[in-house]
Amino acid sequence: MPTVLAPLLLVTLLAVGCSSGESGSPTAQDPAQDPPSETERETTSATGVDRPAPIDLTTVDVCQVVSAMPLADFGLDADRPPLAGESDLFPGAKDCFANGTTNNVSLLIVAVTDQDARSYVETANAGKSEADAAGYPLTVLTPANPNSCLGVVDVHDEQLLYVSYGLSSPLEQPVTPQPELCRAVPGIATAAIGALD
Repeated sequence: MPTVLAPLLLVTLLAVGCSSGESGSPTAQDPAQDPPSETERETTSATGVDRPAPIDLTTVDVCQVVSAMPLADFGLDADRPPLAGESDLFPGAKDCFANGTTNNVSLLIVAVTDQDARSYVETANAGKSEADAAGYPLTVLTPANPNSCLGVVDVHDEQLLYVSYGLSSPLEQPVTPQPELCRAVPGIATAAIGALD
């Protein structure tokens, strides 16, 4: 009889130990858990996009952004100021152009303040791959035309930063292959985000 009681007593002690009244740290489902901090609330937008913080492009001078980037790192001329303009692709948006005469490459960045990045990417007629630009969602678009590669950075709800990096002239040398242009786009987008801070 005592041998039967010993295992029963052990099971009872273990059950009591597991149901201890001591407080522990709250789990994700615990209603007593602290509410998310202001930073945590900012990272997820109304559309469910995770970003370090929203960047409002409405007051951004996109050429100041391009000027603050390490242009030479991307084969672009650092000794000439970039050129500001109005976007043909995104009517009403401001763009900025930088050229790389020696390397036969060029860069166009557009601050788009009235278009959702996700919807733009979904309708783009290009190959798509997901990447990251300083924590912001980046989609690299590979168009059928092999002379350029594009990037769309989701910086804010209904706003995007558009990057076009390609050959200045397809008829001149050197000719950078499209895969190499596309490999540079995440670095360019990351540098642009860094210049926005």
